[in-house]
Amino acid sequence: MINKISVFLSEGIGLKLNSSDNEKEVYAYSIEVLLSLLLNLLILSTAAYILNKKFELLIFIIFLSGLKVYAGGYHSKTHLECFSVTLIAFLISALSNTYLIAYGEIILVIGILFSIIMVFLLAPAETENKPLSKKEVKKYKLISRIIVIALSLAAVALYFVRVSTGYIYITAVVAMVIESVSLLKK
Repeated sequence: MINKISVFLSEGIGLKLNSSDNEKEVYAYSIEVLLSLLLNLLILSTAAYILNKKFELLIFIIFLSGLKVYAGGYHSKTHLECFSVTLIAFLISALSNTYLIAYGEIILVIGILFSIIMVFLLAPAETENKPLSKKEVKKYKLISRIIVIALSLAAVALYFVRVSTGYIYITAVVAMVIESVSLLKK
């Protein structure tokens, strides 16, 4: 569905701009990525609103996506799978700070250690959609290591203000763990 809309829109843009077929393909792909992202954000925002977990959504996006950009990891094959996997990951992360408070310190320590180890051993994880050159691998490896350390420090900082932030650090760590597990899927 998203693909069909993207192709339709790119044809219209291509006609107005007198674009080549290759340029229309680029337009279609760009529109498809943008529509997919917007729909994913709409779904997540709706879930966050219904569950009253808006701050958790922001933390989830920062901690999961912030790491995923350079660490890589699992990439869904369809838009429906992407929406479903992302929604489930968000629900797990967002609800963890409600139901797992008793295990907060354990989640913090084990989750951070696990994420750091996974990123240091496996990142960047390439996919067929995003092959990396040797130079990019070296660059992404360094950046993903810096990001996982920075996010870990941020999660520890959130721990120290846990009462006033509703134990949001648990959501942050769980999001990092989910992204770290996705590095296993190549």
